[in-house]
Amino acid sequence: MRVLLVATNQTERYMDRMVVRPVPIGLAYLAAGVDESRHEMRVLDLMFAEDGPAEVEAAVRDFQPDVVGLSIRNLDNQSYFNPVSNLPAVKEIVQRIRAAGKATTVCGGPAFSILPARCLEYLGADLGIVGDGAEAFSQLLDGLDSGADYRGIPGLVRPDGGETEASEGSFSADFNKPPRLDLLDMKKYNGSGFGIGVVTKLPRAYYEAEGKPSQYTGEDWRIRGVSEIVDEIKDMQAEFGIRKFFFITPGFNIPMDHAKELCKKVIDAELGIRWNTYLRAGQFDSELADLMKRAGCSLALLAQGSSQGRDLTGRLEELGDVAEACRSVGLPHTLNIGFGDPGETENTVNQKLQFLIDVKPAFAVLRVGSRVLPGTGAARLSIEEGLIQSEDDLLEPMFYIEPAVRDWLPERLQKEAAGHPRWNVS
Repeated sequence: MRVLLVATNQTERYMDRMVVRPVPIGLAYLAAGVDESRHEMRVLDLMFAEDGPAEVEAAVRDFQPDVVGLSIRNLDNQSYFNPVSNLPAVKEIVQRIRAAGKATTVCGGPAFSILPARCLEYLGADLGIVGDGAEAFSQLLDGLDSGADYRGIPGLVRPDGGETEASEGSFSADFNKPPRLDLLDMKKYNGSGFGIGVVTKLPRAYYEAEGKPSQYTGEDWRIRGVSEIVDEIKDMQAEFGIRKFFFITPGFNIPMDHAKELCKKVIDAELGIRWNTYLRAGQFDSELADLMKRAGCSLALLAQGSSQGRDLTGRLEELGDVAEACRSVGLPHTLNIGFGDPGETENTVNQKLQFLIDVKPAFAVLRVGSRVLPGTGAARLSIEEGLIQSEDDLLEPMFYIEPAVRDWLPERLQKEAAGHPRWNVS
């Protein structure tokens, strides 16, 4: 079979200021799972395309694929003030594919997995895959090729008798095959934004228990061996001349022993790299901050996380401790603070603003409201307050702001940020 994989993301700005072009690492892992002894494969990355839909149509007419896989990175631009959905462009791509050939269209990626059934219906695609797609997509290709029944593949989303059905479960990748970065134009990505992505560890589950905030527990992670990570970096250095990386994980410091081990391995290997990553409050000390600095970390991105159901003062103190440890070793750091979550008051808004003034991060993002996602407390409140009819409405950008601060919060944050050049309101 002929297989065309398309990275649909064209978002290249961070907070409308910094040019950041993330490598479609998920698509590269997807490509690694395709058996090229059975299938002829091409990859099309739209990041640098002037007219993405037109380029996809041209590729389909030229290659005449049997299957087109579409990777969707983000539902929208996450901006309260200027919300833009990314899905209309993907819908046009699906329509262009239909006009140019007879390929089966398969959607996947982080954005698709948020509302898979609703997303598939909106896009008009044939099939979709929830979660890590490499194994499921490989099995799907084999099923389509042989004519075998593929409907039971975990995470598969498909139309069925006028309804959209999703198979139970989904796959969790263990990254045992290196991503096919050779199929991407790595020279264009090199030096752009935060660096070339390297997966270090990811949580298997993101929990939100009733009455408790969403949080990564750190108890069940897909953790890559440090030697494997360092070898991947060395390979990218040798093949593409890359020196700047982004360590992909929602919390590099969780668990902390793995973070320290990786830093020591990078130092001992004398890689001479620069890298950035995300940190989370808690599980951090001055030793790790020093190791990160010595290993080449040039920027740590700190997120407040949800304060719902927690003591805000204690949460900010934890975050402040991480920031202070970074500052003590000269490690630049940013802060991402949310405003308007359920339970927000004028006092908590003032507390967060004072915290930013005291901590003095290299850069700060002040998020207005919560981008409402299915299954969250904000989604439940949005339905109760009549802001949305059902979670299906969340395919479009929707932000929840606590009613007690809703009328004045956006203007207040814009006014505060105007006096702080390194603050950005989103």
